[in-house]
Amino acid sequence: MSGRPNQLPHVTCPACGGRAFARSTGKRSATYREVYYHCRNPDACGHEFVVALEAIRTVKSSRYPKPLIVLPISQWHAAANDRAANDDDRPPNQPAADAVEI
Repeated sequence: MSGRPNQLPHVTCPACGGRAFARSTGKRSATYREVYYHCRNPDACGHEFVVALEAIRTVKSSRYPKPLIVLPISQWHAAANDRAANDDDRPPNQPAADAVEI
């Protein structure tokens, strides 16, 4: 994503279930970004809300890692599965401390 709001995916409005589109972005860091969405329901819902985008784990290590950004390494088969460990609202299993690459 280039960072322009019109290239971000639409999401479902939590109020009415209609399509909501990105209007602008805010608060950024290397692993976190907030995106402001606006509902475009034809019945004039008008709901505006913020969606957080956050990098939470590494599936494949980068060839050009930044030394100050370390994400936990996930197991490939678990990350590729559509049903992640945290789909049932429980916290995901964290890898052992010695398994995290720096």
